[in-house]
Amino acid sequence: MVICVYGKKLTITDIANMAQVAKSTVSRYLNGGPVSAKTREKINKVVTENNYQPNTFAQSLKQKVNHTIGVIVPRLDSSAQVEMLRGLDDANENDTFLIVNTYQSTKRELAAIEKLRTQNVGGLIVLTANLNDELRNALTEFDAPVVVQGQEELNFHRVVMNDLQAGTVVGEFAASLHPQNTLLLKIDETMDWAIGHDCFLNIRKKLSTSKVTVVDSKFSIAEAKVAAQQAMQSQNFDLIIGATDRITIGALQAGLATGQNAQYIGFGRSDLSTTVTPNLTSFEYDFYQTGKKIYELFCTVRDTNPSNTIRTVLDGELVVRDSTEK
Repeated sequence: MVICVYGKKLTITDIANMAQVAKSTVSRYLNGGPVSAKTREKINKVVTENNYQPNTFAQSLKQKVNHTIGVIVPRLDSSAQVEMLRGLDDANENDTFLIVNTYQSTKRELAAIEKLRTQNVGGLIVLTANLNDELRNALTEFDAPVVVQGQEELNFHRVVMNDLQAGTVVGEFAASLHPQNTLLLKIDETMDWAIGHDCFLNIRKKLSTSKVTVVDSKFSIAEAKVAAQQAMQSQNFDLIIGATDRITIGALQAGLATGQNAQYIGFGRSDLSTTVTPNLTSFEYDFYQTGKKIYELFCTVRDTNPSNTIRTVLDGELVVRDSTEK
């Protein structure tokens, strides 16, 4: 039996009003499309209680894959993220990407998620620095597949770099240089947990016999140079490790200006590491291939709608160059 609302057959609009969701969300639910677990539960309750019977013929006409994907990027001045976007684009055959740069602003990111939701995109790829509770809630409620890159978010399908392993490799190599006084230039953990915390956790453990000074920096070369110069005013360092190649190059410039006789190690994979003098020793990830892996994971999630979250972990390698030679 079909229950009627106000004397007529229950419609999609009625279900949307009763479940307090968008009409398009109900349509995706009925057509077998991606809907968050919480939203699906609300709609399912209304449908079950009212014994709603959809028009299966109309459904068969409407079922198709939405090939527009929203891609949220925190900053486009990052060579790593540009390379990931290149990998995404190269792996893509049938999809259209809507790329939004949020300038590392939570407010902009929330606005982007809402804007892309109203445009009924077929899913989201989020290249993220850090997710707070507001962003987690917004992504959880997003009624389409979501894949996150960069952070160990247990409730989301994700592609992460093996930063703890990277820290171990760099830390062991750094310890083999037998430094007496080390400067670590990192990013504030609240801005980027992976770069600000995970990369440096095992480095500090491996350098337990060295004096270590930790300074927070920003991502730009100029700001890193200023942060390093401030530390160098009162100390001489024989080893300097930066959270990114850009940060390490800023420190290298500061070291040359202040007469530091130091060795330098960075993180990343960019032309910068081989264009500066001395060439920079760096722990490198293949960000181009990372972009391909992100797209591959997104397609898997979209096509199979897995019940459990999928985690893809990518390793890197330490490339030793002139900056750690005496």
